[in-house]
Amino acid sequence: MDAIYVQQALIEDKLVGAAKKARKLLFTDPFIYHAIYAWLYPVANPFETHIMSTLADPVMVSNLVEACVTSHYRRWYPTYYIKAEGEVDIAYIENNKFWPIEVKWTQQLRPKDLKQIQKYKNGIILGKQLSIKQINTTSSYPLAWYLAKVSMQHHW
Repeated sequence: MDAIYVQQALIEDKLVGAAKKARKLLFTDPFIYHAIYAWLYPVANPFETHIMSTLADPVMVSNLVEACVTSHYRRWYPTYYIKAEGEVDIAYIENNKFWPIEVKWTQQLRPKDLKQIQKYKNGIILGKQLSIKQINTTSSYPLAWYLAKVSMQHHW
């Protein structure tokens, strides 16, 4: 049914999934997460009880945004995540090369959270901000704008 996606870690030099590393389970759509949660924990008003509390939780919102971005890239590319000293949320494969993406759905970007992505020359950060920024050597883009740009490249 494609409701949940299993995201493997990337073996960077071989560009394949790492069979022995941990995998991530991601919902392909936030609606699926909310529907399953409401089914498991029924209440009179699931919107106010479940959805509003999820939106108030920055960790849950970040996880759902990361899952949305991963689902978006999965439409066109094989996707993985990178687990090294730190973690990179998405690494997609195009033209026999991997392209790392860090998703940060927060107002403040902390240097320690960006350590791993900054190790890659072609890495980018997608975030909540409204303008393109440079963080040390890594470019940071508004998430919605960048995903629209990627979609337009594949539809033309």
